Amino acid sequence: MSYPKKIIAKLNTSQTLLGLDFGDKTIGIAVSDKSNTIATPIKTIQRKSVNIDINEIFKLVEEYNVGGLVFGLPLSLDGNENERTLKIRKFIKEIEISKKIIVALYDERYSSDIVFKTMRTDSKSIKQIKKKIDQQAASYILQGFLDNAKFN
Repeated sequence: MSYPKKIIAKLNTSQTLLGLDFGDKTIGIAVSDKSNTIATPIKTIQRKSVNIDINEIFKLVEEYNVGGLVFGLPLSLDGNENERTLKIRKFIKEIEISKKIIVALYDERYSSDIVFKTMRTDSKSIKQIKKKIDQQAASYILQGFLDNAKFN
């Protein structure tokens, strides 16, 4: 796991962070504000191929002046790594080969479940939830990372 405070300290002034909820079919994306205090969901990328996905991410890096990527790390409930964790690590290696950028990992256990339950209590339909859950989960992950940096 990464140390949020140390990661944020490495950013240039006014750089933001992207939060990513990496899945087999989609990647949910959120961005921080320039003060690295608030995470906002921005989009969901439909996965196509590693190279296309990385290009899509780096378009957002340019657009939002991003200095680092925060990936949700899907650990097993007991805290161990699993097949999904290995897929993310492999994808991150491809990013690091493509471009030089700070990459952080943050525990994402329960993020999708919490977001789903929150959206259901807000009277959202299942169809509405499916459209937004990945980017909302990315925002939840990034907000946890930002909060951890402020309070630890």
